[in-house]
Amino acid sequence: MATLASQEMTVRVAWAAVVSAPAQSPAVDENKLDEESNLAAQIVELRPRLVRFAYSLTRDREAAEDLAQEAIARALTSQWRFQPGTNLKAWLFRILRNVHLNVLRASGTHPPLVSIEELVGEPIALHEIGHNPVEARVIERADLRRIADIYRTLPSAFAIPLFLTAVEELSYAEAAAILDVPVGTVMSRVYRGRRLLISRLAGGK
Repeated sequence: MATLASQEMTVRVAWAAVVSAPAQSPAVDENKLDEESNLAAQIVELRPRLVRFAYSLTRDREAAEDLAQEAIARALTSQWRFQPGTNLKAWLFRILRNVHLNVLRASGTHPPLVSIEELVGEPIALHEIGHNPVEARVIERADLRRIADIYRTLPSAFAIPLFLTAVEELSYAEAAAILDVPVGTVMSRVYRGRRLLISRLAGGK
């Protein structure tokens, strides 16, 4: 992966390409330039969210910063692909995850596999997707730092969908698009991730 300095240069170049079109050219659509500039600003403003998501993928602060910077650079240079009216954060998260997968492939590593037993388990009823009163009380009584510490111990297959839906408040469909898995898989992993978190908060293993 390129260094942080080179990534910052890439972002500056991409940003310049967005805002520095000749003002007097008759072919320039000023309204379109304004829209692109606004979109570019929104992309850059979401950097802290991207870093946080990248950290949930890598568990490494420096790698997370680099991933976020690369995702921003790619988004700025391909912002014409973004569909107005859709969730910009979800679009950026998908770009970031693809960058992360490319890094893993280049390094010869692969995302950790999850056993079929972990993914299937007992069937999930729709009413079980939300928090039940017992789970709510466990979370309310827990210290935020302890919740964060225990969250970091969850397998990434469960932690990442839980992060996207519970922390970033994305829909199951948006999370599924980011992770490139069926919606039902996201629901299953969120449910099991939450149950595992609650169990450990309550003192279980």
